Amino acid sequence: MAVVVCARCGQERDGAGKVGLPGSLGAEIEARICRECWTEWLSTQIRVINHYGLRPAQREDRDKLYELTREFLQLAAPAGAVGGRGAEPPDASEV
Repeated sequence: MAVVVCARCGQERDGAGKVGLPGSLGAEIEARICRECWTEWLSTQIRVINHYGLRPAQREDRDKLYELTREFLQLAAPAGAVGGRGAEPPDASEV
């Protein structure tokens, strides 16, 4: 497992490893978050889902959960995000 300087706690620790999230969020967590902070988020996200009444199977709620994940882990929203929804910026070929 790779050693990372965690974006959340600032310590040099073993990385989170394979987190199972799609796209840039999963890749960013794997590259920038330590195992301890990821484990803390996994236990916290259950409370977050219950508090906000989120249904992760629904796109809007899943986007909100990804936004809250980024906030908890102190990861910046991707460039081009509209309304905090975590939208990916378009490719240069799409502009």
